[in-house]
Amino acid sequence: MLPKCPVCGREMMVTELHCDRDNVTVKGRFKTSPFDFLDREELEFVILFFRARGNLKEIERYTGQGYFALRGRLERILEKMKLQPLGEVKEEVSEEDLFKQVKEGKISVEEALELLRKKKKGGENDV
Repeated sequence: MLPKCPVCGREMMVTELHCDRDNVTVKGRFKTSPFDFLDREELEFVILFFRARGNLKEIERYTGQGYFALRGRLERILEKMKLQPLGEVKEEVSEEDLFKQVKEGKISVEEALELLRKKKKGGENDV
């Protein structure tokens, strides 16, 4: 997991790579992968998810954990990786659009409420 800045809390940029064996250091601004932000337990879950070919019911049978607990875990990992599930409504949609999507059955009431919470939370942090 990449560390966060102790002052502002934002993710820090990787600017140096070092090989202990050859004592070689490379400096620059290096891109990171979304996987770099996961801790060991989260990465192991992602590997299990891949091995189950994305089938949460299969993971449920294997681990004994409930489907909704596994789904919640997956959602938290996606959020931590800053990835949005395919087909999910973007946060920039209006409340009216969310209502329409709920009415059409495209998203659940719970999903709409969560998007509204995220939208409100994001707005409070932007100054």
